[in-house]
Amino acid sequence: MAWHRHGWLNRRSSAQLLAVLALMASHQAHADDDDQVLTPYVQYSLLYDDNLLRLRDSAQAQATLGTTQMSDYVHSAAGGVRFDRMFSRQHIRLDARLTQNTFDNFRQFNNDQRDLNAYWGWALGEHFSGDLGYVYSQGLTPFQNLRVLEKNIRTAQTRYATAAWQLHPDWTVRGQYSRFSLGYDLPSLQNNSFSQDIYEMGLDYTARSGSVAGLQVRHTRGNYPEPALVSGVEINNSFTQDELKTRISWLFSDKTKFQFLGGYVRRERVTGGAANYSGFNARLITDWEASAKTAFSMNLYREIGGVSDIDANYALTDGLSLASRWRATEKIRLDAAIDYQRRNYNGAAVVTGVTPSDRKDTYKKYSFGITYAPLRSWSLMAAIYREDSSSNIAGYGYVSNGIALTTRYEF
Repeated sequence: MAWHRHGWLNRRSSAQLLAVLALMASHQAHADDDDQVLTPYVQYSLLYDDNLLRLRDSAQAQATLGTTQMSDYVHSAAGGVRFDRMFSRQHIRLDARLTQNTFDNFRQFNNDQRDLNAYWGWALGEHFSGDLGYVYSQGLTPFQNLRVLEKNIRTAQTRYATAAWQLHPDWTVRGQYSRFSLGYDLPSLQNNSFSQDIYEMGLDYTARSGSVAGLQVRHTRGNYPEPALVSGVEINNSFTQDELKTRISWLFSDKTKFQFLGGYVRRERVTGGAANYSGFNARLITDWEASAKTAFSMNLYREIGGVSDIDANYALTDGLSLASRWRATEKIRLDAAIDYQRRNYNGAAVVTGVTPSDRKDTYKKYSFGITYAPLRSWSLMAAIYREDSSSNIAGYGYVSNGIALTTRYEF
């Protein structure tokens, strides 16, 4: 890759930032304090990816970008503050962060990212409790999500509220409402902006061992306010979805825990057609603390989910994730993970010139990371990864390899 003057300046600034962080850490700006309420922090990351835009090959890059360049370095400098405090039995958390992302080669994608996470865990008397929360994120749309090679800023917001009533030492009634919205700033992608409202009720039985078994119902309303017009056909993927599932959290032993959520799901497209779905969906999570230093987890699932394509209003995904963690010393931790997904698209709106209805994608990701924390307030992280996505539709597959270096300091 050519080393541009802009890239050299970025790396020089990065080196200066790292030196400042090291100096701060060496002086141990604050003593260990478990009761610290307000925690400002800074973070810097350097990412190298050999296929940043998730293109099939250099020929596709030449055809779409006018260059065979596919790799890039991304510099991310962040600053934020975290608030965490208990007020009697009320738990308040707030995390606000600003991030500046700059690219050495594809400078047209330089952007500022904003993130906010607010949470209130409330308790009323001995039998009522719940959560209130708000999550906001504004930043560059990941290139694998929408195949649009323009700067596209997306804004995602989640509002949620939960409540639980302990009717009896063994029985709990719970409810939840959440609203998620996703919007894009590019005028050409307004038809992909959507919102969804989720309503959920459940009844749980808690055994003396701490294991939980329950039943829950959920209703979801998804709304796409801007329909797409393709080849003279208006397409709108607004939907309703109903679920009836069994929920189990089994504490098999002090070191092993199983979580299961599965049952019947029915999804109907508001405008009708061949886009409806009904079937069994489930997720099984296993956590095993093999020793004080070693842990493993498995996540096996079959679920439907919305997609940002005009040719389908959902994809049925079969997935498997495996992860491991080894705390080599008090200051060094190693993590490894494998993710596998097979997505079958429903082909909700097949029109001339749009992706065929039998689209099937396979996605695999392998990652390995190491974290070194020389001080409680300072950490250094390095990670490598490989993504491999294939599809029966020409041009939808890609392979990407990357490495990320991150340093973080908390005051």
